[in-house]
Amino acid sequence: MSYAMPEEDPLRRELGVYDAHKQDWLKAHLNEFVVIAGYQVEGFHSDYESAFKAGIHAFGVKSQFLIKQICVTEPVYVVY
Repeated sequence: MSYAMPEEDPLRRELGVYDAHKQDWLKAHLNEFVVIAGYQVEGFHSDYESAFKAGIHAFGVKSQFLIKQICVTEPVYVVY
């Protein structure tokens, strides 16, 4: 019996792309929103809504993609 290897987690891959480029992006795109699907960077946008629309246009309604704001310090959210 053989087992297929699980695919790499898409979120982990997209966060890896973000981490790999963050220092360069901080210089050129501070506080903008980046759209990433897999290893592909769609682009940078001034607000979340524009980034979301661009992600849908580029990757489709049924695909997964990451929208992340480029910040020096990552915000911490507490959920109770």
